Amino acid sequence: MKRRLISACVTVFLAGGLLLMGSLVYGQENVWRVGTILPLTGPLAKNGIKNFDGVKIATDMINDQGGVLGKKVVLVSADAPDPQAAASEANRLITNEKITAIIGTQASTLSMAATVVAEKAKVFYLENEGISGGITSRGFKYTFRTTFDSDMMAYQMIDFAADVIAPKIKKDAKSLRLAIVQEDGGFGTSTGKGLLDRAKARNLNVVATEVYSAKTIDLSGLVMKLKRAKPDIVLAAQYINDSILFHRQAKELKLNTIVIGTTAGQGNPDFVQAFGKDADGVMAGGIPSEISVQRLTAQQKKDADEFVKRYKGSHNGEYPNPTSFVGFAGAWILYKFILPKAGSLDPDKLREAALSLDIPRGKGVLNWGIKFAKPGEKNGGQNVYASAGLNQWQNGELKLIYPKEVASADFKLVR
Repeated sequence: MKRRLISACVTVFLAGGLLLMGSLVYGQENVWRVGTILPLTGPLAKNGIKNFDGVKIATDMINDQGGVLGKKVVLVSADAPDPQAAASEANRLITNEKITAIIGTQASTLSMAATVVAEKAKVFYLENEGISGGITSRGFKYTFRTTFDSDMMAYQMIDFAADVIAPKIKKDAKSLRLAIVQEDGGFGTSTGKGLLDRAKARNLNVVATEVYSAKTIDLSGLVMKLKRAKPDIVLAAQYINDSILFHRQAKELKLNTIVIGTTAGQGNPDFVQAFGKDADGVMAGGIPSEISVQRLTAQQKKDADEFVKRYKGSHNGEYPNPTSFVGFAGAWILYKFILPKAGSLDPDKLREAALSLDIPRGKGVLNWGIKFAKPGEKNGGQNVYASAGLNQWQNGELKLIYPKEVASADFKLVR
C-alpha cells in the first residue's frame, strides 16, 4: 500500500513537473515570453534601436489592450552587433532562456546567421526588416518574413527609373545610363543582384556596377569611377553610415547625378540631418515612409495613429522613421494575427497559424496584407502581400512618391 502511494505521488510529481516544463516552454504561464535579436550597439545600431523602438511600442500597445488572449507579452531582448553575436545570442535565448519565438533581426547579415540557429532548434523566427532573398530561399520551415524582400524593392527601383524618371529627363528608357552601387553584405549583395537582374530583363543600359565594404572610410575612388561612367541615375544599396560617406564624397568630387538609395541608408533621418537642404531630391526605395495612414481602413488607421502618437511622445515629437514602422508591423502581426490563432508559443502551432493566414491588402499593417508562401514554394515563409515604396526627401521630409495609388506627394526632379 505504502509503495503504491509513493509511486502515485512520484507519478503526480513527474506529471506536474512535465506540465510545468511545458507551460514554461510554450508560454502557458501568465505571460508570453518573446525574444528579440537586434543590433543595439555597433555599426548597425542606429537602425537596430529604431526597429526595437517599434517592437517595444507594439508590445506596450498590446499589453495596454489586455495582452494576447488575456496574457501580457514580455520581451527577452538580445543585442547582436555582428553575425557571430546574432548566432550566439540566438543560441542563448533558445538554450538558456527557453525562448521559442523570436522577432528580429533588422539587418540581413544578422538574420542569415540567427535564423540558421533557430531553424536547427525548430524555433519560430519572425524577420521584420532584413530583406535579403537568401533569408527565405533556403527552404527553412520556421523562418517567416513580414516585410518585402530585396527583389520586390529592387524591381520597383528599376521600374521607377525607367517609367517615371526617364520621361522627366526627356530620355527613352533604353538610353538611360544606370549605375549600381552596393555594400558587400547580404543586404547589398541581394539588392544589387535584384537591380541588375531587373535592368537586364528590361534591356536597360547599366554602365557601372561597384561593390565595397560598408565599413570603409573612403569611397572617393568609387566616386571617381562613377564620374568617368557618367550615369544618369545611381541605384545604391547602402546603410546609413556608408550612404552619408558616399554622398559627402560625391558632393566634394562634383558627381552630379540622380540617386535612388534605400531606406536602410538614404531614408534614415540621420541622412537629412547630415545634409540638410542638400538631401532634397534624394530617393530611398524600401519601406513606405508614411504608410499612408489616412488611407488605411478604420481599425488599421486607429492602430497606426496610436503607434505614431506613442512614438512622437517618447521621441520629442519626432515622426517614426521607416525602420521603426516595420519593427512595429512585425510585432503587431505576431500579436494580432499569429499568436491569437496559435494560442501557444509552441513553434509548430505558430508556424501552422502563420501559414493559414490570408489577410487581404489594406486589412493588415502598413497597407500590407498577410499571406506567407508555403514550404516548397518560391521563398517559403515570405509575406507575398508585403510591398515596397519609393520615398523622396522634400523640404526636409521623407515623402512617399510611388506607387501613385498610395503616394503622399508627387515626384520632384532635383538635379
